[in-house]
Amino acid sequence: MVAGAPYRLYVRCGRLITCLPEQDPIEDAAILVQSGRIVAVGPASRVTAPPGATVVDHSDATVLPGLVDGHVHLMYRRGESIYDHAAAFDDHQLLVRCAYHARKLVEAGVTTVRDCGSRGTFLRALREGIANGLAPGPRLLVSGPPVTTTRGHLWVCGAEADTADEGRKVVRRLVKEDVDFVKVMATGGRMTPGSNAGRAQFSADELRAMVEDAHRLGRHVAAHCLGVEGMRYAVQAGVDTIEHGNWLDESGEKHAFDEALARRMAAQGTYRNMATQPDRELAELPLNRPLTEQQRRRLEVLQERWYWFRKGMELGIPSFFSTDAIYGQWEEACTDLPWLTVLIGERGGIERYEALRMVTDVPARAIGLGNEVGALAPGRVADLLVVKGNPLESLRALLVVEAVYQEGRLSYALSK
Repeated sequence: MVAGAPYRLYVRCGRLITCLPEQDPIEDAAILVQSGRIVAVGPASRVTAPPGATVVDHSDATVLPGLVDGHVHLMYRRGESIYDHAAAFDDHQLLVRCAYHARKLVEAGVTTVRDCGSRGTFLRALREGIANGLAPGPRLLVSGPPVTTTRGHLWVCGAEADTADEGRKVVRRLVKEDVDFVKVMATGGRMTPGSNAGRAQFSADELRAMVEDAHRLGRHVAAHCLGVEGMRYAVQAGVDTIEHGNWLDESGEKHAFDEALARRMAAQGTYRNMATQPDRELAELPLNRPLTEQQRRRLEVLQERWYWFRKGMELGIPSFFSTDAIYGQWEEACTDLPWLTVLIGERGGIERYEALRMVTDVPARAIGLGNEVGALAPGRVADLLVVKGNPLESLRALLVVEAVYQEGRLSYALSK
């Protein structure tokens, strides 16, 4: 290669899935990458390798965009209460843990991640280390500690506020500390004893004060919402994404779907992110295997949640799903997002191509990276996931990762 010439990568694909809206897969395809971005995508007969390009052959595999997980918690592990966790680990220990999870996420094909709540802002160091090539991991967006009420959901992370002015001050402090977006706890949550999952923690005016300041300072706002009351206030306040959005009534136990609110979300373009950890046992269970009574009851609970998710989609809510990952369920592998995609595609009533778009292009748009990642198209960053098999025939193909490219550079390859 001539010194100073741009790096060019030419990728032959047995099958290419762009994850753009309503686009068919391209058989016997190719992608041309220059300086980390896609230059051309299409049939190999039309996209040819220029002189000097590095050529890689994945003609026996499917290539699709790197996956986007729009809601994770890199610092948490399964089986830890938030109080035990806060007492047991300092920020230095958590940074090492998060770096480990980040590396495993890339190996699972996840190339962009939004961390929706950590203690302090130590994840900035990992974000910069990954961006500068000093550590392996996905592109990382961080919120730091979520804004909550005194002893509200995840108060142990350290960002409590009880008035509009206090909320503004916390938002400004977080922006000063260089967070990528702001997370607010619009309702209580299951992980924090004493908080109320069905009721709002902030008024609409208090949320609006925080949202307006965050937007003024160029930051999106993600709102944790389990109950309808908190969802309504968050939508009135103009948040960008509703996290979870479980449509719970004030008791926090039953669904109370609000069609008028759903239509307002659709009209405003408020994204709904069904952040939910996959049930490992149900996800791994083959479709032809009979369910036990306990499994059947668990599946009924999940399917009711997915029914209301689909109902919102039918009314026009822009929607995607993510893992709310607290890692450790899959023996250190961090494959939660591929398995969640399998579970929702096989048992949640979501068509396969739409399921793939909900972990690529749609979340990329929701988190403000719609022109960068999430689809294979000219101008987008060349984050490529190479898998064995065809995900449009079986989403379980996502579980067999052959290679991962980030900005056109190989970052993971399956040992042959």
